[in-house]
Amino acid sequence: MVVMFIRSVPNMPDLEFRPRFRFTTPLSAEEVKSRITSRTRTQNPHALVLGGTGFHLVLNFPAKAQRSWTPQMDVDVEVLEGRTIVRCLIGPSPTIWMLFVGGYMFSAILALLGLSIGVSQQIVGADPWGFLLVAPTPFIALVLWLMAQGGKVRSRDDMRVLKVFVDDALGCDCFALAEQG
Repeated sequence: MVVMFIRSVPNMPDLEFRPRFRFTTPLSAEEVKSRITSRTRTQNPHALVLGGTGFHLVLNFPAKAQRSWTPQMDVDVEVLEGRTIVRCLIGPSPTIWMLFVGGYMFSAILALLGLSIGVSQQIVGADPWGFLLVAPTPFIALVLWLMAQGGKVRSRDDMRVLKVFVDDALGCDCFALAEQG
């Protein structure tokens, strides 16, 4: 039922992977933080969890509702030249980023190692079996890419939940404000 509500929000552009938006607000930095904090305590149907320090807020789903593709929202609030600027980023949790970075690094290191060994073996006239280490690396990269695409599709509804939550807390359409400024 909640997903139907979120999909029916008017004027909400399709969320891209790791959407970023930045807008200015007439609210003070303390008021922005206060509104988001109070909304997590009072009107929080998804039981979102607020973390972070100072004016860097991290909005997460509760641990029991998290899956590997579940996104989080980073909200940075700063005052610049008398204006309150809010920057938001919706993306995967840092542990998932490290999984993909580690996978791509493993694939790259395996390819470089295989090429180094294979070329060395070929130069000395030995059987160049080192080149076989390069063979699985495109498949590893393809699997990682397909996993990322699947995560993008699965996380869209959760991304909308985070966006609507912050919109309601601040009383604005953040994307519309970001497009204006």
